[in-house]
Amino acid sequence: MRDKLKSSSYVKQGLTLFCALGASILLFFIILRFEYIVNFIVKILTILSPIFIGLLFAYLLNPIVKFFENRVFKKISKKIFKDKKNHKKFERILSIFITYFIVSILIFLFIKFVIPNLLESIEVMITNIPIYINNIYDWLKSIFKNSPELTVPIEDLNAHVTNSATNIVVPSMEMIMSNIATGITGFIKGIINVIIGLIVSVYLLYDKELFVKGTKKVLKVTLPKKRYETAITTLTYTDKIFGGFMVAKIIDSILIGIITFIITTIFNIPYALIISIIVGVTNIIPYFGPFIGAIPCAALLLMIDPKKCLTFVILILLIQQFDGNILGPKLIGNKTGIKSFWVLFSILLFGGLFGFIGMIFGVPVFAIIYSVIVSLIDKRLELNESK
Repeated sequence: MRDKLKSSSYVKQGLTLFCALGASILLFFIILRFEYIVNFIVKILTILSPIFIGLLFAYLLNPIVKFFENRVFKKISKKIFKDKKNHKKFERILSIFITYFIVSILIFLFIKFVIPNLLESIEVMITNIPIYINNIYDWLKSIFKNSPELTVPIEDLNAHVTNSATNIVVPSMEMIMSNIATGITGFIKGIINVIIGLIVSVYLLYDKELFVKGTKKVLKVTLPKKRYETAITTLTYTDKIFGGFMVAKIIDSILIGIITFIITTIFNIPYALIISIIVGVTNIIPYFGPFIGAIPCAALLLMIDPKKCLTFVILILLIQQFDGNILGPKLIGNKTGIKSFWVLFSILLFGGLFGFIGMIFGVPVFAIIYSVIVSLIDKRLELNESK
């Protein structure tokens, strides 16, 4: 009996040693070929990028499809079809069609009207940089007209900056245009990936219940019962955060961009379209977004017309007050479930690690991590108290 126990312990030790040796060799191989492995992973992800684009489209458009399916076409389909399966198919197909039709119209209008005006505004803005610098010079000169000792340095600085703008910015524009010309191939590939992604998203939206069931089956087979329940709870909460917070924040930012464009146009603020797009895009970032968008816009307007800059600053403060106190709470509320301190912490942390993208997705990602950590701590406390 003892001999059998000894032999079994030797076998276990041998297997442990073999696994440790194999893991060490594998780790050494990964370190040795790390660059090739990373390039291979990047290549695979690039090939599968249309799938990821399709998943993103399906996830963002799913709330709209659900709205049409449950609120608009449900009563109509019940009157037309007696069979439950038929009217569900009718609701789903028609909802997807209407959703993509609306999105296509919006994309067409954006390309038709917004893009040409945006490119024209950027071109005019860059070519007028020397004029804007002279405007600042005239403004500073009028402020310090009673101080001749400061006028000479201002004139020297103006001449130097104007020459730099003429000699650097204009040639840079030519370089930028040449880079755009050489990047046409990449742009076409991107368009193809987006088109394939849209097709993939249609399939995902049509059979979303099957994909959800398949995912649950895989998790149920691979995970123990408690881990499976935890995974489902975490995924449900993740969907709630991203589906609620991110979609609501995107809608909020689009509305703020439109409101900014209308108000800046009424007050005749230069480059209203560019400013509105910048304000709308940066508004996705909680807390810091309005300042990140407003500061460069204010700096641009300061070069053009200081009075317009002051008007813009006052308007943007009023718009942000409206967003923070009325529009934002109604659309978003406190969907993340975390305090303001942790919101600021997550923006600083993920923004520092991943830049602008980190600032956008930092809050919902941190909210999920925070929720998982809190639930683990609560479970540990319950176990300790039960002992």
